[in-house]
Amino acid sequence: MKKRFIISVAIIMSVSLVGCGSSTGSTKSSTKTVETKQTSTVNDEDILKPIEGKVKAINDKKINDYLSSFIKETDTYKSEKNEMTRYLQNYTVKASIEDEKVLNRTSKDAQIQYVVNTEKVKGPSFLDSKALYVSNLENVNGEWKISSENILKIEYKNNIFNTVYDNISALNKKDINAYMATIDPTDTNVYSKFKDDQLDRFDKNDLTYTLESADIIGSLDDKDTAVQVVETVVKNDDSDYQNNRTTLMYQIKKVQGTWKIYKVETKKTENIN
Repeated sequence: MKKRFIISVAIIMSVSLVGCGSSTGSTKSSTKTVETKQTSTVNDEDILKPIEGKVKAINDKKINDYLSSFIKETDTYKSEKNEMTRYLQNYTVKASIEDEKVLNRTSKDAQIQYVVNTEKVKGPSFLDSKALYVSNLENVNGEWKISSENILKIEYKNNIFNTVYDNISALNKKDINAYMATIDPTDTNVYSKFKDDQLDRFDKNDLTYTLESADIIGSLDDKDTAVQVVETVVKNDDSDYQNNRTTLMYQIKKVQGTWKIYKVETKKTENIN
């Protein structure tokens, strides 16, 4: 999905969806390790209910039903409430689950892995994706609820959006090599400027980038196209950086068969709290 959707991109990219038999942006809290001990009184169907419930709520566009799958007052709950309220207001998708696996479980805690397949009904084409999740759950008064979760991998049906996603993911990880892997190296001067400018930003601020939407503008050419991106940028430090929502135009072209960014223009910026 971003999520999504709204795709929060402080995301771990180490797990391939191919590895779980599948092919595709709320910052998630870290996955915790739970006991590997299996408890015979724990029912897998009950553990999976919150996951099935949140996906059904996405299809029904019911934010309260969606949030009921999470433990209230956790950081994950608060983040999901902010992101998914906006998401469900702006987009309509068809979401489904596949490859559900209970990785660990006890009578109190569980950890599950699954893939959410999202297809757009109304909204930009970046919504067409597959996301590999690991969710941590706790038994709260006899009901399983999500306490935290990670999106381990996202794959978009259109490879252009994979380049945009990888670019923003690298920004969140402050990984200059991963960032530059999304940039067109043909013009060495332009390439060096991208690198120098981004290293300077890494030094000055600690920021979280969230991809809210991305859409191809105009016709899709086999060699060159433009993608309009809307992202939020929020500081994680005490600097005077102003949190904002920015609309960008990415100019992207194919270089040796792979989509690379060769120009980024800022179209609009609005301050947010």
